[in-house]
Amino acid sequence: MRSDQVHRAIAQGINRFEVCQVVSKVVKATHKTGGRFEDTINEALDYLGDNNSDYESMHPGSSRKSAKTLVPAA
Repeated sequence: MRSDQVHRAIAQGINRFEVCQVVSKVVKATHKTGGRFEDTINEALDYLGDNNSDYESMHPGSSRKSAKTLVPAA
């Protein structure tokens, strides 16, 4: 089920926006003419859910635990 694939991708440290962006790029790059878009999307989500990568490699210079504080412009 696709929702399970999305939850596995999110569990890897990718937020929902990034999942949508990456899946869109993968589908554009790998979709074969005559094939079903649904199958290509499922393959991309499977890859994202199975790929073991750490948060720091995806977001260099940021930390999950520290939230950035916004300072209003003067």
